[in-house]
Amino acid sequence: MINVSPFFILANPRSGSSMLRIVCESHSQLCVPPESGFMEWWYPKYKTWQASDNRDQIKINLFVKDILSSKKIETWHLDSEFLFKMIEKENPRNYAEIIALVYISFGLKSNKDLKVWGDKNNYYLHKTILLNKIYPKAKFIHLIRDGRDVATSYMALQELHFSSNYAPKLSHNIEEIAEEWSANNMLLDSFFKTIDKERVIRVHFEDIIKNLKNECIRITNFLKVPYEESMLEYYLLNKKRKIEPQETLDWKKKTLEKPDIKNIGKYKDLLSVKELAVFNTIAQEGLKEFGYE
Repeated sequence: MINVSPFFILANPRSGSSMLRIVCESHSQLCVPPESGFMEWWYPKYKTWQASDNRDQIKINLFVKDILSSKKIETWHLDSEFLFKMIEKENPRNYAEIIALVYISFGLKSNKDLKVWGDKNNYYLHKTILLNKIYPKAKFIHLIRDGRDVATSYMALQELHFSSNYAPKLSHNIEEIAEEWSANNMLLDSFFKTIDKERVIRVHFEDIIKNLKNECIRITNFLKVPYEESMLEYYLLNKKRKIEPQETLDWKKKTLEKPDIKNIGKYKDLLSVKELAVFNTIAQEGLKEFGYE
């Protein structure tokens, strides 16, 4: 049986979602590959996939070729022949199942005792309706970070120089950042209120930093897998296994470091009085809703 009950890590950019992805990827029964939006991109072309299509090698070849042409998918290092044979063997009956096999292929490549696969993609916070349509039993982890610290992270990107084509293009205008942070998190909150509450868990970045073990236990309980101590050593495993691809590591280097409480409340020193006032005014509703008053 192909697992079509994945989980999605959704968050505003610069909220620690890459760190949480690596924490989960450090678990022997979970797999969360690097981000790529192919699930949404190829939906129009392959949404009518059915079991009879698995008997057509040309169709399978085309699907595999399309998937492996997707933006960022090269960071997954998938084997086209392995994916092709897996599709033939597992006989996916619909789009949800054939897409699941792409993720499962990634997990098996790492020799995992895979029980649950997941996806981390900030882009998908605007695609929740489609995600829910494809996977109506999916679970969602809403990761949220104090928007004022998010703002300092947005602004810090200005000082970095990237050679990657995938470098983030984020605003450094405090008004725009405040509006985006508030709108994105309120959008997620509104969607989560439309689905079964047992399918959603909210995790605060600050709680991960302060007590990673406790949050890992919450998450593994939510996903119904046993807690593993390896999750606490995510940064060491990232160094060893290169879980975060080199193509995106320039702006995600903190995933190579242990949780640091200094990353909480940095805005108090880095934002000016004026910037802080602007952010607090614009994002007042979101700050109150999510406990950051």
